[in-house]
Formats: sequence, C-alpha cells, structure tokens
Amino acid sequence: MFDYCPKCRKPSPDFIDHKKTVCPECGFTLYQNTAAAVAVLVKQKNRYIILRRGREPGKGMLDLPGGFVDPGESAEDSCRREIREELGIKISNLRYICSRPNIYPYKGVTYHTCDMFFTAESGDDVFTRQEDEIDEILLLSKEEIEINQFAFDSIKNLLKDKLGA
Repeated sequence: MFDYCPKCRKPSPDFIDHKKTVCPECGFTLYQNTAAAVAVLVKQKNRYIILRRGREPGKGMLDLPGGFVDPGESAEDSCRREIREELGIKISNLRYICSRPNIYPYKGVTYHTCDMFFTAESGDDVFTRQEDEIDEILLLSKEEIEINQFAFDSIKNLLKDKLGA
C-alpha cells in the first residue's frame, strides 16, 4: 500500500492480508479499515430521486444521494447532511434498510466501504444541485430504473433485492 513507512520513512513496509501495513524496521502498523458510507433511496410521490454522477468514480453513471460518514457523525445524520448538500432538500421518515460491502476506486487508491442504505421521503419539488458532484437529478418510477446504469455494485444489488428493478 505504501512505498515508504509513514513513520520512519524506511522503504517497503509489508502489506499483510489486505488489512494492514506493517513496517519491519520500526513496527509502525496502519490498519486499512473499511470506510462507512450511506445512500438514500428517496421517494417523492411515486418516483425516486436518482442522480447522474458528475465525477469519478463512475462519472456519467447513476447513483443514489449519499456519501461518506464524517468522523463523529451518525449514519442517520450523514444521510440528512448529504441530502441537504447534494440536493438542498429535507427528508422525512428516514429508515435503515441494510448494508452491503463495496469498492470505491478513487485517484489510484481502492477503498473498501460498508454502504449503509436507507429509505426516506421528500415533498420538496425544488432541488439545488451540487454541481461539482452531480450532473443531473432524475425522478424515475420503479419501472424506469435501469440497474445496470448504476456506478456501484452495492446499489445494483440493493435495487435488485428491494425494488425488483
């Protein structure tokens, strides 16, 4: 994972079991913990809010609103914050569905994530798109959702299981 130890700068620390980096010189150990992420299937009347990604990974592909959980933040608070940041709306009836493992390749580093999925509702009709991350906001019925157009396997699996899409 690293060419040099982050602590003593000796070359070639060992990457063991895809879980931790250990320096044989100074004993420094860095665990590669899974990152927590959230995604929300937001229902608005008889449609779902679906996003078209504006940046990598998966630029141009579909996604659900959400993102990474910040330090000191609960998954539920992260859902509300991400929805507010990405869409400028409020949600209600937030409910946990399930979690799925995922891979998030970003700038040459592969992050392992635990994606936690929620459902919610929104009555807001006016969106404020976060332009640096989102190319398009779509309102799709269950029948219009094309699973293979989604960027991440965790979301594809969720939609297959929960919507039968």
